[in-house]
Amino acid sequence: MSAARCWDYCNLSLCQQLLMVCAQGYGEVAVVPAPSQVGSTAADGRFLPQQQTPQQLLQAACPFPAGELPLTPAEIGGDANMFSLYIHEAIPNCILWGLYNAGALHQTVQDGSIPQLRLITDLFGGLIPELPKHYPKKGMLMDIRMIEAPKVKFNAGSDGSVIISARYDTNVSVLNATGDGNTVLVAQLTANVSIAADFGWTQTVIHGTTVNYAVVSQEFPVNVNGWNQIIDWVVKQAGPKQSLGQLWDTYVKTPATPYVGLDNVATHAVENWFIVSSDVKVLQLPPVF
Repeated sequence: MSAARCWDYCNLSLCQQLLMVCAQGYGEVAVVPAPSQVGSTAADGRFLPQQQTPQQLLQAACPFPAGELPLTPAEIGGDANMFSLYIHEAIPNCILWGLYNAGALHQTVQDGSIPQLRLITDLFGGLIPELPKHYPKKGMLMDIRMIEAPKVKFNAGSDGSVIISARYDTNVSVLNATGDGNTVLVAQLTANVSIAADFGWTQTVIHGTTVNYAVVSQEFPVNVNGWNQIIDWVVKQAGPKQSLGQLWDTYVKTPATPYVGLDNVATHAVENWFIVSSDVKVLQLPPVF
């Protein structure tokens, strides 16, 4: 089964909305330099990619080619389930590549943006110990920007069938630091994060996380190990609450959705591929015209 035509797998409205970029007209996926290689260099030497417009992205080719499905016809036909979906890792990687180059993965979090949580300097006492002493009870701002598009890897193994890795910068600032409305940058951090997990239909099992923060610049000493620990804790707390079933129910909308659903869903990975197998159940009969 050939998977070299990425467009075969992404010719869906969801993929198009997410700026999924494949070769147009069922053409072969071309390996070309990503638009993110166009940009400038910051004062600290970091590369700042120039964000691309949707029109530019749709004229480019995703730099992640698909490959052959490593299963024989007998293995595919031997699946007892009624429905099987085969997803090459190029699909999520192309989606993330498009989102990154469109600037959609840039996140800003500040005091007041999270319901029922004050993001103030006192909360950062364990991460930047001197911060509450110099700026007590001041609002905080965190600007999080990906250095490159996150990567997804599918593999068969007991340590997690899906590995997600990301590199990003975090600028930590104090809002209205001196009472004159000015925002003061107190730390610049860079991080490498890797998560190994099994994504099931009803829950996700986190097998391991690797988090490495480093300081680019700082006004006060930064507890790097504290940043590592808090991201590790957030992933392990939030990860199991996510599931493929939630994504399916949220994003997969077809005329048949109200009438049929998936049952006895099983997921697993083979090299570079993620497989969802299930039975199909009737939820209600469609109206008779």
